[in-house]
Amino acid sequence: MEERRRFARIPERRRYTRIPESLQISYEVIPIKTINDHIIKDISQGGIRFVTNVFVPKDSKLKIRITFPRTLFSFEALAKCMWIREIPYSGEFEIGVEFLDIPTEIVGYLTDHIKKFLNIKEGNLDEKNT
Repeated sequence: MEERRRFARIPERRRYTRIPESLQISYEVIPIKTINDHIIKDISQGGIRFVTNVFVPKDSKLKIRITFPRTLFSFEALAKCMWIREIPYSGEFEIGVEFLDIPTEIVGYLTDHIKKFLNIKEGNLDEKNT
């Protein structure tokens, strides 16, 4: 019984459904002008999570560019670093950023992308139709 309590599920607090995704991201911390390229770990309508070897202070503003290679769709957005965790023994950091003021058409694209992913995962759509 003690074992179950230790591993009890924590209630989800996110506003948006987050899906695993490997997309190219370029970002620069504002006002620093160094551009870094990485692959994101997951994405939602509200933000992304990615790994980098550069420490980004919490609350930093980032200018990001995300590319969806299958559709060649890409967008730029302003984002804010909401949290950062050091990955032990790796020299890398996992970062969670929230999008700031992205246009509604981009939110719509992300919503459609996430719905397609969830339908494919559940077997409701043929992946070729996405």
